[in-house]
Amino acid sequence: MRRFFFLSTEVSWGLVGLLIYGFMKLPLLILIPLILINTLILFIFRKGRVPYRDTIKNDGEIYLSPVHGRVESVRLNSTSPNYPHLCHEIRISMNFWDEKGLYLPTSGEVTYLKANKGKKVKRNSPDEVFYGPIEDMAHTDFTLTSKNQTATLMRFIDCQWGKRPTIWLKSGDRGRGAACFGYYPFGGTLLIYLPATSDVLVYEKEIVVPGQTVVAALKDKKG
Repeated sequence: MRRFFFLSTEVSWGLVGLLIYGFMKLPLLILIPLILINTLILFIFRKGRVPYRDTIKNDGEIYLSPVHGRVESVRLNSTSPNYPHLCHEIRISMNFWDEKGLYLPTSGEVTYLKANKGKKVKRNSPDEVFYGPIEDMAHTDFTLTSKNQTATLMRFIDCQWGKRPTIWLKSGDRGRGAACFGYYPFGGTLLIYLPATSDVLVYEKEIVVPGQTVVAALKDKKG
């Protein structure tokens, strides 16, 4: 069941078993709401199959979208706490209905992972909310260092009606591009920080898909 849903195997089978029991024992008046509720839960926590888009030949690497969502803003040549260099910032919102999986945008090693407590933020908050200090926000920072030693930061800002992302990897773990490394219950906001030398290839309001949408081309630091 973990192949199809982010719920635990016990919960997934429990929901299916409850439906079977309902068809056999419960009256139609109770069965219909039960079907609707179970279907909604399974839909929200569905797990899609994400194909890996192999690296396109360029002077570095490509950075794929790590989530399903929509690009809300692109800020070039900005700065960010916990990211030491001038960078490009891409803000992606994951709504309630988006598939909740988190997928590695490129092959690499987790070099920093920390969850921070604070207030939760609405997905549709004004842009300025995301540009200010982040110390008081509930967020999780995830730094991935690619095979070419390029460090990128993913900052998950918890939604007012959501929960903290569940991340299965820890510092020091490695993974290939498009590998599922966790999920984000009920969605939230993702801020991506890329080196200013990279080329951003997405635009505002674009719908992005993990494993397929190329967010940026990362320059090869070895070159």
